[in-house]
Amino acid sequence: MTGKAAGAGPGVEASLASTSSLQSDSPQALRERAEAIIHEESARARANGTLTPEGFERAVQELRVHQIELEIQNEELRRTQAELEASRARYFDLYDLAPVGYFTLNEQGLILKANLTATRLLGVTRDALVKHPLTRFVFPADQDTNYLNFKQLIETGGPQAWEMRLVRKNAAPIWTRVEATKVWEVGASVCRVVVSDITEPNRVRQELLEAHRRTTTILESISDGFTTLDREWSYTYVNPAAAKMIRKKPEELLGRSLWEQWPHAESPFGVAFRRAVAENIPVQVEAFYPEPLNAWFEVRCYPSPDGPSLFFRDVTQRRRLEEAREESVRALATALTEKTVLLKEVHHRVKNNLAVISSLLSMGADTTLSIEAKAALGESQRRVHSMTLVHEILYGSSHLDRINFSDYARQLAAGLVSALVTDPRRISLEIDVDPIEIGIERAVPCALIINELLSNAFKYAFPDGRRGKVRVSLHEPQAGFLELWIEDDGIGLPAGRLTEPNRKSLGLRIVRILTKQLDGSIEQQAGPGTRILLRFMRVSANHNNG
Repeated sequence: MTGKAAGAGPGVEASLASTSSLQSDSPQALRERAEAIIHEESARARANGTLTPEGFERAVQELRVHQIELEIQNEELRRTQAELEASRARYFDLYDLAPVGYFTLNEQGLILKANLTATRLLGVTRDALVKHPLTRFVFPADQDTNYLNFKQLIETGGPQAWEMRLVRKNAAPIWTRVEATKVWEVGASVCRVVVSDITEPNRVRQELLEAHRRTTTILESISDGFTTLDREWSYTYVNPAAAKMIRKKPEELLGRSLWEQWPHAESPFGVAFRRAVAENIPVQVEAFYPEPLNAWFEVRCYPSPDGPSLFFRDVTQRRRLEEAREESVRALATALTEKTVLLKEVHHRVKNNLAVISSLLSMGADTTLSIEAKAALGESQRRVHSMTLVHEILYGSSHLDRINFSDYARQLAAGLVSALVTDPRRISLEIDVDPIEIGIERAVPCALIINELLSNAFKYAFPDGRRGKVRVSLHEPQAGFLELWIEDDGIGLPAGRLTEPNRKSLGLRIVRILTKQLDGSIEQQAGPGTRILLRFMRVSANHNNG
């Protein structure tokens, strides 16, 4: 394409050949130098008489072709230079802005090069690194580690890796991982060093190691057995409590299969373990393991991707205690049944005996001619009836030590009305008793008091056919303290009559005696008719102290 032009002089050819040295010039410079060559050659040709118009045109044509070639080559050079600049920019990104620190050291450990990341790691400028020994930034306690590894690198030429701390300006030291290789570069051996900041991973690793240490300490000290198994059911850990309970040393179990050591695969334990792994759920089982252990175990199996873990404890002693307790409960239930039967029989017999006494009193009243004796025998019979009613209710109750006093008061009052009130329309009875349960030791004296006070009201409060109302109420205004009211709107009891000593009234003397037995208090309140208030504790003070 650029062969010699016919008719062109040797000066032109020399000029064309010399243009190869102009390839890197700018287009404008090439044009100016080409024009100068043309003028020079044209003048030389005219002087020699060798330049013809045809030869001049061919020379000009050749120069134009060659100029275009040079311009194409110059464009290629500019493109190559742009690619080189881009490559340099990429090198800056990859080297200077890499996430790790890069150092180039000589064999004496002096820093020849360092990237920007290295300067950030150490908190200094690049000038403070280059031509300074790396050991200047090594933590004092890690100097030996660095020395030995660097020496190994220089002597063997093989890659080396180690961890050490580097000190930073105005900051805490950092843990780093160092990876170094020895290479040849420009006729000399150098060391290329990569430094990674592992402070955070190292902190996490230390925390995990500390957590593992604490966990191991706990597992080694607990009284429960604990073992871990791999996915093939082989032991990977056995704590001392587990070894003691299953009577084997840890080294006898580690690496061995669970099923080889304990062949009862179809036992409740084996079924539970396989279910836990198959369904990926925690499973708890308590069962008896036969020979060679002959013991009851409570086992909890926790599955995991690495294999199941077992927590277990020997509950043989607990099971024996539970069996003994169940036996005691059965014995107590039997004794309670027998006692219940006996108490029912006692109440039944007491009720029958009181009924016999009541019958004897009734027979005595029927045979006596004395009106006073007949009345006294009738009162005694009603007193016996009030006590008989207590045992009758107890006999038919599920509780043999207490009665519902509301039911009792209604039955007792109804019996007294039937016995003492000839015309129920003349005297009405109102019962306001809360459903309070009272023990038998309080119920009998309380029953006799109600009997005496109601009998007194029915007999004396409404003389000469007078009409009126009698009211009985029992409430618990304060926890553990009861108030019993007997009220009527009759002619009224004379003031002070209730508490006067040495009265001829047997009934009122009985009331005072029984009030004292209840550790209570009784008072007669003013008002129309009679209002008597009895206060006493639901349970006796002696019973509470007992």
